Amino acid sequence: MAEFIFEGSLADNPLPEVLQKIYCYKVPGVLTASNGAGSKQLFISGGEVIFASSTFADDRLGEFLLRKGAITQDQYDQSVKLLKETGKRQGAIFVEMGALAPRDLYRLVKEQVIAIVWSLFNWPEGNISFRVGKFKEDEIIKLNLDTRTVIMEGIKMIEDPKRIVRWLGRKEDVFEPAANALSLLSTLGLSPEDKKIFRAVDGTRNFLDILKASPLESGLTAKTLYAMYVLGLIQKKDSAIRIIARGGAS
Repeated sequence: MAEFIFEGSLADNPLPEVLQKIYCYKVPGVLTASNGAGSKQLFISGGEVIFASSTFADDRLGEFLLRKGAITQDQYDQSVKLLKETGKRQGAIFVEMGALAPRDLYRLVKEQVIAIVWSLFNWPEGNISFRVGKFKEDEIIKLNLDTRTVIMEGIKMIEDPKRIVRWLGRKEDVFEPAANALSLLSTLGLSPEDKKIFRAVDGTRNFLDILKASPLESGLTAKTLYAMYVLGLIQKKDSAIRIIARGGAS
């Protein structure tokens, strides 16, 4: 497969929209986000996020386990010493030390990697790139998260609602269900709350009207609305501009 590299800024290319385009094309590759302090990577294959990594110290396994209270400070310090002496993976060291059972390590490593995925959605700026290719295919612990689920849940974790409002566009824009909304609806696994917001999108209400009609608080409503827009479940009425449609339409 020929290598293709997409490069841009997160300010101009919101992460949810980049992920949706990658999902549409179903190409394997690695998405890298970086700033002056470090970088994080999402590894994607078959429409799923299979792994994530980070160069930030706070994202390392030992620090993550320490914050969760899964290990003690003494166990952490001992693991760092053995890590330098042996070069083994820190997770394996925790198991050998008796600090963690293998099944607990598996679960906690998965939680650590997922936390890296969610953290990227709160990056307001930085550089982003996507390189086509197969990476991390032999990882023992794989996430296998549907990219659309990552988009939906990641958007809900964005802390600054102003970013969502900016991405949605004008407050006067009217939203309507997309032509293939019913077929998509059964594949996205929306929560009952998400479906309530979807039902408020009837082709007559604008963004502000939907906020008023929603039974949920405005911040969560805006996040859910934007997620459904990115995923192609809804669209702006009478707009010539569309995010690349999901499942092959545009």
